[in-house]
Amino acid sequence: MSSQKNQNTITNTILPIVIIIVIVIGYFFIDFNTLYQSFKGKAAFITQEKSCDLHQTSCEITIQDGTKLELEVTPKTIPLMEKMRFSIKSDNPNLENLHLNIYATNMFMGDFNLPIKNLGDGNYEVFVTLPTCPVGNMQWNADIRVEKLNKTIGARFQFQTDI
Repeated sequence: MSSQKNQNTITNTILPIVIIIVIVIGYFFIDFNTLYQSFKGKAAFITQEKSCDLHQTSCEITIQDGTKLELEVTPKTIPLMEKMRFSIKSDNPNLENLHLNIYATNMFMGDFNLPIKNLGDGNYEVFVTLPTCPVGNMQWNADIRVEKLNKTIGARFQFQTDI
């Protein structure tokens, strides 16, 4: 009887401690956002027409669900090391979970993942400062990510910067 009581006591104290340790280790060592994104699969982007130049005008893309996204960058020179405004107009005034992901394609210059602010009436904006590069002629992608419950869709705008 005494040995069974000791075994129950050990089970009742050690098992909860082990469970707590596993939860704490999981909290600090598992990237749950990456795990969640892996269940959603890869993002599917529609790329702008090659003839559209964000240095000259805004560019428009219709994404997979029929939503139109028009991107305009101010100032048009797309300067480096200066604050720029990325304005987005959409025919859908209620887009949620919008993010702008900006990254260079010909050299790693950082990965900027920014939440997009809803201004109302289908107008959205985000401000960003891009880093400078002594090489120049940097090619950039600006992905507008629309997070759906089980997938990510969006628009990919492309532009170039000089020194």
